[in-house]
Amino acid sequence: MLRGNIEQIAERVLAVLLSSTYRKNSLAAMQLPQCAPAMISSLSRCIRRDSPIQITLLAFPFKVPNPAKVGARALPDFAELAAIRHCLKLNAAIRRIYSPGLQCHILHDGLLIADVFGIQNGEILQYQTYFSKLVAMEASDVIFCHNFSALQIQNALDWSDSIDELQFAAERWFRQACGAAEWITAFRKTLGMINLRDHSAKSVVNLLRHATIGRLPVGWENVEQRVHKAMIQYHVADAVIHQYDPRPLHFPDAIHATTQERVGRLALWLVRRGQSLLPWHGIGCIDDRGRPMVSYAIEVSDRNDYRPLFVDRENAPFVHCKRGDGVHLKFDLQ
Repeated sequence: MLRGNIEQIAERVLAVLLSSTYRKNSLAAMQLPQCAPAMISSLSRCIRRDSPIQITLLAFPFKVPNPAKVGARALPDFAELAAIRHCLKLNAAIRRIYSPGLQCHILHDGLLIADVFGIQNGEILQYQTYFSKLVAMEASDVIFCHNFSALQIQNALDWSDSIDELQFAAERWFRQACGAAEWITAFRKTLGMINLRDHSAKSVVNLLRHATIGRLPVGWENVEQRVHKAMIQYHVADAVIHQYDPRPLHFPDAIHATTQERVGRLALWLVRRGQSLLPWHGIGCIDDRGRPMVSYAIEVSDRNDYRPLFVDRENAPFVHCKRGDGVHLKFDLQ
């Protein structure tokens, strides 16, 4: 293929990725003029080999153990399935321009951060296994799942000698940033991630409201201490993830996408445009127009206009849909 043709195809593929249907962040926020050349280069290398375009995404760690957000659900549900199907739509859009299409490489980091949020490794593995079955059912030739920690080992990225330094830096950050906007944001997000299954959904909602000021009500000191500890632990884990990131080594020709707004990175809508709540932070729903949604469990579980639907042999709903919606669940992933 001629060089000019390769670059033209790369530019057209990038235009698809940057379209508002798939791109979550603003072009200004991602600083497109600075990062576009590297993206074009990555796309061109794949096109030159006539191989699928590669995207990596650090995502789908586990359903957060928060009853207000996910109810009793610990396994993937329709929210994750909708994300898989959205990826297939992106693949179809790319294939209209470039026939080899897309490979989306999902890196699960759940095992790396499970202990931070009080989740057992067994639950993480169950989530990943279930997610892999959904992928096999829907998108086995497009989505490929990887264990983030295993890729670190495979690429000789050993962070064990740095753990004391990272721990010291995290504790210093906690002390120096305490009470600042960044710290309060971290407090609120961490509270939403830690294991609160022993508390009612309504109690958790009340705690999340208080978290906006960076502290919890009297009587909740134990939970507040757990949040503080988890904030420090996650600061360490986040440093391990970003300072010892195996993606550039293992996927040198990929565009390394994100679910958050980050400079120099392409942020993607995971379910559909405008649905910013991540699948593992909520439950899957179908609105009255038949469109996929991700909602907090407490917002829909007691509503009369939504009905829960179950997969065989599962105790928690797989999807909530508007009454009268013609959704049928016939698969069994256990």
